Amino acid sequence: MFTADFFIDAFQNYKRTATNAIITDKVLNKAANDYIDSQSAFAKTLAHNSLDVAKYWFETSVNNIMPKASK
Repeated sequence: MFTADFFIDAFQNYKRTATNAIITDKVLNKAANDYIDSQSAFAKTLAHNSLDVAKYWFETSVNNIMPKASK
């Protein structure tokens, strides 16, 4: 429920709402919203990559500390 994507989307939606209220010109508004979309994609990629690296590091550390018994 409260994943990184949830918080990124919540913050970006807040920025989008503020942008839509402040920028009334259609062309500038579209440019600003496209920029927010790009920020969202970048932030989500960064969060997913960070979580993948943390998961890999944790699993590797646990396997090094407590190796599985070989059969």
